[in-house]
Amino acid sequence: QTAGARAAPPQPSVLAGMHVGHDVNLGGVAPSPGGAPTSSQSPTKYSNNNFPVAPAAITNYVPAAPFDPIYGKIVVNDPMLIQGTGLFAGPPHWTYLVTVYAKASQSANNDAPRQPISAVRRRFRHFVALEDRLRSSVPGAILPPRPDKHPARAIEEATARQSADFAGQRANELTAYVDALSRHPHAGSSPELKLFLTLQDHIGAAWPEVSSSAFTRMTAVGSATVEKLTESVDGMLSELGVAQQVAAGEDSAEILALAAYEGRRIGAVSSSVPKVEGAVSLIRERGDRTGAAGLEMSKLAKDVGWCDSDLAAPMEVLSSALLRSGRRTKRLGLELSAAIAPFVVQYRTCKYEQMAFADRRSALKRRTEARTKADGRAAKLMMNQTSMQSMGRLGTLERMETEAAMYDEMATEAGREADDVAMRLQTEVGRIGAARAREWDMSMKVVASGMKEACGENASIWESALEAFRREFPECPEIANGEGGGNRGV
Repeated sequence: QTAGARAAPPQPSVLAGMHVGHDVNLGGVAPSPGGAPTSSQSPTKYSNNNFPVAPAAITNYVPAAPFDPIYGKIVVNDPMLIQGTGLFAGPPHWTYLVTVYAKASQSANNDAPRQPISAVRRRFRHFVALEDRLRSSVPGAILPPRPDKHPARAIEEATARQSADFAGQRANELTAYVDALSRHPHAGSSPELKLFLTLQDHIGAAWPEVSSSAFTRMTAVGSATVEKLTESVDGMLSELGVAQQVAAGEDSAEILALAAYEGRRIGAVSSSVPKVEGAVSLIRERGDRTGAAGLEMSKLAKDVGWCDSDLAAPMEVLSSALLRSGRRTKRLGLELSAAIAPFVVQYRTCKYEQMAFADRRSALKRRTEARTKADGRAAKLMMNQTSMQSMGRLGTLERMETEAAMYDEMATEAGREADDVAMRLQTEVGRIGAARAREWDMSMKVVASGMKEACGENASIWESALEAFRREFPECPEIANGEGGGNRGV
């Protein structure tokens, strides 16, 4: 075989280190059409050859008409620390001012200041109750992820003084959360959100689980504890897959295919995104340590310069390069943190997608129970119908017929509810899938361009440092020939 006939060496894959393969539904890069398969396109555990084909709910998803938000801009600010009084007051807590502004009309000037239409005070517990109410109101919907309770919050609650920085950060998180709810196609038009944003009184007057009265809260929480435990055992904490849906009585092939596909995708996202966040944090840490090393080297150069200026010269060159490289690396870390935000949002949304599938299982369970009761009433009526007529107990027979018809109607309603949840679930999975493909593609472009620019600038920084060393030490053969320790490592 001649040298001209030899195959070109395999090129490194652009997907190296990624867990999404060539599946565009996971945010991956589609293989070039008509191109010859290379070694980088060989089947792997992350390639599309081993990943199930996307179900119709994703591939054939047709975006619905854009949802027109009912409310304008919503701002959560002005945190206020409330010191409780009384025996059942509880620890100090922050309350936030939730301001809803009027929606701008098409003909109005967008630069004109908008008037607030509502301003209410809410605490974090009320936002948690809002999410629970929305989940009960629109089962099967994939809600925006709510801000989590900070790990240090439990310690802060036990102290009299709490951080104002914490409250300011939490206010910004709640602003983004409420804004996302107002733009959600199902939650944005819900009466629960309207009540939360516009009720001037304490929200506990309408929602007893967050009432200002401890006894009212205890009664409401106690009545809902059994239901929440049942939902948790139903599969909230288990991995999403076909087995859970089949065990719940799933009879829709579309939902089963969707559960299998999304279960594997959620597993990939749950294992990969934390690694991406860890890599970005390592980049920021590297920038911090490089800058710290440059600062210490600069101090050392100044101390040495008093007695030996020749020795201080290379230290100044090195410290300058370290400081510049550290600043650029820290800036890269900040840019990457902002660029991977869509990945983090999808990672946190996985929990809410599992909740949506759990809503479907709960609806199937209610449908099965209602149908079992209806069939039991119908069988009892058929068994006793002849004997009741022969004994002349027509009143009892009429009552049994009424009960059988009532239970049959309840079973039919439970079936319709399960169908509505299935339809809502499929459209929601398609919606977040389309958003994921769009946002991840843009995010990957930003990450790639940022890494390329940062690596180029860092290379220029160290090349200029090498040139400075060559000017300072032309007699050193290793530096003059570019054979320093760093280049030998390369």
